[in-house]
Amino acid sequence: MGDRRLAWVPGALTLLLFAFAANFAFAQEPTTRTEEILQARRDKAARLWPERESPLVDEANRLLERGFYEGIASGQGANGLQLLLGGMRQGQGQSFGLGYRRGDLWQERLSMSGSARGTFQWAYMLDFEMSLMSLTTNRRYMTLYAKYENSPQMDYYGEGPFSSQDDRTSYRLEDVGVDLAAGVGLFRGFDVGGTVGWYGARTRPGTRSGFPSTGEVFDPSGLEDDTSFLRWRVFAQYDTRDVRSGARSGGLYRASFRRYYDRELEKYSFSQLEFGAQHSFPYFNKSRVVAVRVYSLLSFEDDGQQVPFYLQPKLGGNDDLRGFARYRFYDDHMIFANLEHRWHAFSGLDMALFVDAGKVIPKKEDITFGDLRWSGGIGFRYKIEGNVFLRTDFAYGWEGFRAIATFSDIFQQRWYAQ
Repeated sequence: MGDRRLAWVPGALTLLLFAFAANFAFAQEPTTRTEEILQARRDKAARLWPERESPLVDEANRLLERGFYEGIASGQGANGLQLLLGGMRQGQGQSFGLGYRRGDLWQERLSMSGSARGTFQWAYMLDFEMSLMSLTTNRRYMTLYAKYENSPQMDYYGEGPFSSQDDRTSYRLEDVGVDLAAGVGLFRGFDVGGTVGWYGARTRPGTRSGFPSTGEVFDPSGLEDDTSFLRWRVFAQYDTRDVRSGARSGGLYRASFRRYYDRELEKYSFSQLEFGAQHSFPYFNKSRVVAVRVYSLLSFEDDGQQVPFYLQPKLGGNDDLRGFARYRFYDDHMIFANLEHRWHAFSGLDMALFVDAGKVIPKKEDITFGDLRWSGGIGFRYKIEGNVFLRTDFAYGWEGFRAIATFSDIFQQRWYAQ
């Protein structure tokens, strides 16, 4: 097994060096007036869609008008039935389903949407959202959201930064939450808000073939100890991005505090504090971008209480340490950072080189930048009207190689949530 993993190294490094060299070659500064004119034309083409599009792009745009992209990204879009791809927890297989939305109820004062999604691994999810349109503007919103999700193939390797990939186990997480969210914009780009709601969870043996159930190897806090929580959250954020997905300039900065009260067992009450920042630095007329993201999540248990393992911070997978397996690391605290260099390949496609670093931490006093886990690779960002709707990454970490295909944008607004 170790020899097979190492066999990826030469090929991966060659691919990275080739992509970097190609990007560097195309990014040279023009040295003559003729080259300046040609460079200006290329930069304009990088920003504007040409009048002549391929049939695939034309079809994608027609789907976009019917709400296809909004359905992939958020479950919203045009009224009526929608095709939904993604939107469930990682590791359960490719999810797909149907959604239905009406945004014109009660004389357009009310918007409601719901969806049902599933995978061939028997994971499934149901969700419902209702928004008061009379309160939903660019400056304020109020939304009720409910979700039930059953994930039978969650992975657990043990707690801590030094857990072994050979200790992989499986558990089932079944949970339901109902939350009322509201927010208001105080000035351009700066919002404050909060949520209040109820959350219940139960864990059982997992169904991933070839791996033992978590309870046969570990005894993490909260395993098969069903309970429910009252929870609330407050946040503040400042957003200067040019677009929400695939941003080429601006940044997003956010701080959030949330609280969980264990209302049944009185064993798992805790709070969490999260900080996140991302910024995109463009050059060559936004045809190339250096994007940076940093994030931390800290947990604070009440006296004599614990954080249940399914609500602990996790690292590894499609959206943080891409060179490590999904849910590879669990613990009470985590920090991570991503650095990504993207460049325009042609209309509808960006390419990227990226580096990820991070770790989980058992105690707050042990927070340092030593013993970080690293990964890196090359990726492709498929876009519709400037927004990323499909991402493929080829990542390598010291535990092996991973190929990723997902409908999520790693730099889209996404804050740690269950």
